[in-house]
Amino acid sequence: MTRPSSAEEPHELDEHFFDERPVERSRRRSAAAGLFVLVGVLLGLAVLAVIADVVVRSVVEQRAAAEIASATGADDVAVDVHGTSVLWQLVHGSIDDATVSSGTDGDPVSFRFDVSDVPTDLAGSTGAVTGQLTVDAATVDALPALADQAGSLAFGDDEVTYTRTFAVPLVGDVPVDVTATPSVADGGEAIAFAPTSAALPDTSLSLDLRPFLGDFATSVCVAGSIPEGVTMTSLSVAPEGATIGLESAGLPLSSSALAATGSCS
Repeated sequence: MTRPSSAEEPHELDEHFFDERPVERSRRRSAAAGLFVLVGVLLGLAVLAVIADVVVRSVVEQRAAAEIASATGADDVAVDVHGTSVLWQLVHGSIDDATVSSGTDGDPVSFRFDVSDVPTDLAGSTGAVTGQLTVDAATVDALPALADQAGSLAFGDDEVTYTRTFAVPLVGDVPVDVTATPSVADGGEAIAFAPTSAALPDTSLSLDLRPFLGDFATSVCVAGSIPEGVTMTSLSVAPEGATIGLESAGLPLSSSALAATGSCS
């Protein structure tokens, strides 16, 4: 019997057949290139998202500033929307936090307010509002509420001077210049004036008015001059005018509701 040829004999597996072999260099370069492409695409998408967010933020801020300027008549209104992503806030229907400001030093009226939870459809009310209003002396002096109660005001450092009348026997009513310290009163709805000194403008008369200082005290309701639900938190005066701190638990966004003022209890 003839033996089978070597071609028909079974092959024996090399003992190192299953051993780990190094990956070819060309395959490594291909995988690395693919990874860099993926990272580049992701970075490109991230940059586009940031650019889109910046554009949308700018549009939202400009539109809000225009609406506020139209509703209030204020000049140079600026709106700054805070937060990491305006797009995300718009999707959720509310701006988390924004700052609204108008005017600069030297303007008759300027303000800066921080507003939270602003509905993007401009319906309903905002969240908490805090900020301050700065008004020059001439503007304050022209307020009807002050004119009715305190007359003309002259501003000093942490004090104001106004005119009252004092009844002098055999002479009648004489004007008296009263210097007083103003402060927030009645839960933020009014300004109280506590007299510190009083003098007669007519220097030909000599009269000690210190015992009568309490009679020259007065208070002015300001709730009727600001939107309902807004109260004062602080008050400081200087020769240039007054700075008033204001706050509200929330303000309605309709013009008619904002036009409604409060009243003193």
